[in-house]
Amino acid sequence: MVELLAAKTEAGESIATRLGRSQVLYAPYVLDGEVVSALLGLRRGGKITEREADAAAANFRAFPLERHDVLPLWPRIKKLHASLSAYDAQYVALAELLGVSLVTADARIARSGTARCDIEVFAAPPSS
Repeated sequence: MVELLAAKTEAGESIATRLGRSQVLYAPYVLDGEVVSALLGLRRGGKITEREADAAAANFRAFPLERHDVLPLWPRIKKLHASLSAYDAQYVALAELLGVSLVTADARIARSGTARCDIEVFAAPPSS
């Protein structure tokens, strides 16, 4: 989501194109905190201006997302956590439950080989 909202990269453009083909977008509630954390980190690191961070936050707030509670997915999240972070496991478990593809810029999720859903990876630029 941060690639889409704040990064001026090919990955961000590709994700925008991909998500534009979706009628409904789903995310666990944790996405809100992750976006806020990432935008503040980009701002603190001088990668985006305060104006860009504010615009990205406003765009995210207006983004058409259907947010989901993942506590009912606890058993699957625990199993996925053997290979994924607790955060990533939430996204995977939700995509599995809904029978949708997981769209991400994090190739580690696909490399884990544990997901039972399609994973579409849009390469993010290397961190500096």
